[in-house]
Amino acid sequence: MNNVIDFIAKKREREERQRAQDLEHYVATRCNFQQPENIDALVEERLIEVKDHSLFLGFLSILKDEQIEPLAIFQDVFLLEPARFEMSYNMKWWSVVQLAFTFLTILKENEPHTYAQFLGLST
Repeated sequence: MNNVIDFIAKKREREERQRAQDLEHYVATRCNFQQPENIDALVEERLIEVKDHSLFLGFLSILKDEQIEPLAIFQDVFLLEPARFEMSYNMKWWSVVQLAFTFLTILKENEPHTYAQFLGLST
């Protein structure tokens, strides 16, 4: 009985994988500083999961050790093509995207003016 196939669960997994791929493609092609409203919409809708604060702080610690300016990497994740980003930073682009959205969510909640300035949104 352990070999029973759960078609509904398989379908959900496939749909979730497709949704994640679509979101990743959307960020890669439509989320940039020429279209900051797309980034803002994802922050507002929280379509990209906000990562645990301790994970985010750990990432900031790694950046400090590597002497990488956090603002620079969070800008470059939206400026550079994913492959070029990964070559430049030796980090997975999508992982940094998720941490960038955590950064942006925190920034929007705590410093909305700085958030708008970072994205280049008119305030």
